[in-house]
Amino acid sequence: MQVGEMAERALLIVNPAAGKRHAEDGDLAECVRLLTAAGFDIDLRETGTDGPSSADLAKTAIAEGFRVVLVAGGDGTVAPAAIALLETEATLGILPFGSYMNIANGLGIPLEPIEAARVIAERKVKRSDVGEVAGKVFFETCGVGIDADAFGAARLAERGQWRSAFRRVVRWATAKSHRVEITVDGKTERHRVLQILIVNSPYYGGELDVAIFPRQGRLQLLGWMAQIWRTGRPGIEKPPRVLRGKVIEIASSEPVPVHADGQIAGRLPVTARCCEGALRVFA
Repeated sequence: MQVGEMAERALLIVNPAAGKRHAEDGDLAECVRLLTAAGFDIDLRETGTDGPSSADLAKTAIAEGFRVVLVAGGDGTVAPAAIALLETEATLGILPFGSYMNIANGLGIPLEPIEAARVIAERKVKRSDVGEVAGKVFFETCGVGIDADAFGAARLAERGQWRSAFRRVVRWATAKSHRVEITVDGKTERHRVLQILIVNSPYYGGELDVAIFPRQGRLQLLGWMAQIWRTGRPGIEKPPRVLRGKVIEIASSEPVPVHADGQIAGRLPVTARCCEGALRVFA
């Protein structure tokens, strides 16, 4: 920071209960020191079990005129704050201090907090796309069909909730296929599917990938899903059908479940949309 320059106000939201998968003791203090030296005037506020939530604090930041909102925590802390910042002029910075940091990883942010702080210090802002379905925002994937159970089982297993995860796996292993109608930007196709994944690639320019999985062996299906979870997009080993578009409408005569980033979002029919550049982020 140059002598005589005004520091930029930044609200730092900290979840004191967050895990520290990639963090060391003292990393938060070092991040604050580094960001202060880079010209940020840090106002640190903590979330609590009885409130405020990260969403509450992000909304407060907007009301108080902060143009920079930093979040130290995992996905459970980052996502609600990020949603509160959508379509605003505030820029999100992520300091990955949680156990699960898929959002930061998908945005290309280093998973070591001090390295992530250095990215923020450079002040390079990108506009990230997000997806929306049934009134819920997703940063990674929206799943239709057995993926609602498979994705849910993976999330439950990550949290150590093995009994609930096992029940989801049993439902996944015994699921049947469904007839669905998929309309992407006005063009309609009909398929019999085990599942559909709608994948948000944050810097892809306003379109969502739609991966359609027909009836097939569960091991092959697992391989395709693992590739999408690992890379964020359908890759070389593609399912038989991949579509791409801004607005995806999916309907069925059956009440097929739908999730948004592992959270139940209802049942078919649904419409998913890409919200292009809705989130400003240091990345």
